[in-house]
Amino acid sequence: PFALVTVVPGATYVSLTPARILDSRNGTGLSGVFTSASPRSLGVTGVAGVPSNAIAVTGNLTVTNQTSAGFVALTTVSTPAPTTSTLNFPLSDNRANGVTAPLGAGGVLWITYMGSVGGATTDLLFDVTGYFVPTSAGATYVSLTPARLLDTRNGTGLSGTFTSATARTFAVTGQGGVPGGAIAVTGNLTVTNQTSAGFVALTPSPTNSPTTSTLNFPLGDNRANGVTVALSGTGTLSATYMGSVGGATTDLLFDVTGYFVP
Repeated sequence: PFALVTVVPGATYVSLTPARILDSRNGTGLSGVFTSASPRSLGVTGVAGVPSNAIAVTGNLTVTNQTSAGFVALTTVSTPAPTTSTLNFPLSDNRANGVTAPLGAGGVLWITYMGSVGGATTDLLFDVTGYFVPTSAGATYVSLTPARLLDTRNGTGLSGTFTSATARTFAVTGQGGVPGGAIAVTGNLTVTNQTSAGFVALTPSPTNSPTTSTLNFPLGDNRANGVTVALSGTGTLSATYMGSVGGATTDLLFDVTGYFVP
């Protein structure tokens, strides 16, 4: 599911430390809620390290405060009635999806929320994790047979549950077929046994108060999200669980599906 090097023929990938470029709740990128069937454009190039010649990006799209169930479509042009969807969700569920999306003219993403009732509104967040350029300046993708690198339930990668606001680091290079020269990976992050709703952030370095999110979830839901994420200089990933109550705990799983090499 992550044949990323074929998103645009001839493109290579450059990973980034995750950065939030859209948060309609506080005016990052765009101000005010999205209204159903009303496309809005988000400038991407020139922001958070994405260069002007980028033709696609990877990232994480999150919905919150929606007034109805529905879906969001990321497109390259203004599309009031999209025939594709990027993120589908019910009412009252903060939900995220990892995406690889081509950019439109001028380096923008067009975003359309389609609610199940007329006049519905929602807030949206987008964290960029990397970009594609039509040159050889970036990295090449190598797919892998999926391999589990982290399962805190049985001590794979790390032992014991994650505690809210406490970053933990696990090895990636040298595991599951990921070589020492890898600079980023694709994979699947799963949460289970959480004692409160919250989110998890995957980052290259430990961050106890992350400003981006990779996976959002309620209580009592085993939930997963596909990711593309940069590795640290020593070939590790750090994960931080942020629960809605202090002292919350959770188990986490991570399956690697591929890697990027320069």
